[in-house]
Amino acid sequence: MQFKRLFWIFLDTILPLSTEAAIARTLNEDTLSAMVHPTIHAREPWIMALMSYYNPKVRALIRAVKYRGEKAPLPALGRIAADEILHVLSNKRATSGWERVMIVPVPSSVERLRSRGYNQAERITLSILPYLGREVEYTPDVLARKDRQSQVSVAPERRHHNIQGAFFVLRPDKVAGTNILLIDDVVESGTTLADAKRALMEAGANDV
Repeated sequence: MQFKRLFWIFLDTILPLSTEAAIARTLNEDTLSAMVHPTIHAREPWIMALMSYYNPKVRALIRAVKYRGEKAPLPALGRIAADEILHVLSNKRATSGWERVMIVPVPSSVERLRSRGYNQAERITLSILPYLGREVEYTPDVLARKDRQSQVSVAPERRHHNIQGAFFVLRPDKVAGTNILLIDDVVESGTTLADAKRALMEAGANDV
């Protein structure tokens, strides 16, 4: 992990930044706020996307964070995402009686974490936390994921089969009776988040 980080630092000193990383570093709260367009997933109405991945700047942001380990835009992204999460929490408490709320990043598999050196969903979640105060409990240790082929490389019609049963709960005692905010970087078919939700609900979560 240390070697990989040093390798990227070395490349950045002798080569121009990748276009995506360069774009990501220009984004601040104002530019990110302008890109916010909360959208309910068509097939999984419990999933909400904060921004459209079809926006070239959003795509550059996520790819830079995911594949280049870019951290510069994360504080601004965390603030923007936290505002929306606080709104969601307010609605959930009023309409569904949410209490005991945990925020959980979608975990990487052991193999993916070893090869990349970090989990981008965890980095995004950590960037959100400072703006939530005591509204939620951060619990990155309750959910785990088996090694499977990356959903990016799987045809959309095969993604459900590829990811089915991949997630499992490490701490069912901690999950039982809670309401969970599940954070990921990208949603397309919704199958990854749906399987993570399945595991959490089977472990006793009230809602996800």
